[in-house]
Amino acid sequence: MKKIISIAAQFFLFLLVFFGGTLADPFHLKWSVTHPTPTSTRYFVPDGLILMVALYLLFLVVEFLMKKLSRMGLWTTAAFLLALVLGFLSKFGFATHDLY
Repeated sequence: MKKIISIAAQFFLFLLVFFGGTLADPFHLKWSVTHPTPTSTRYFVPDGLILMVALYLLFLVVEFLMKKLSRMGLWTTAAFLLALVLGFLSKFGFATHDLY
């Protein structure tokens, strides 16, 4: 039961960091994706993704130091990938800005 709660907490934490990092925009990075109309540009803001990957690596380091990497590393990776897929499906990080 504790493992399921831990996996769910990690999933929601990854998702929250992805969403919050996208809104906060701490690194001020923008990758131009497309130009849907002549007056607008679609951007991807990778800040939430970068913070989520950093948190994932921090979790793996802590699990390695606690010698639980072989047991919990797979579940942490599953929670990370599930949050990543759900975040991209929810279009976290994508923004459209009009030029006028």
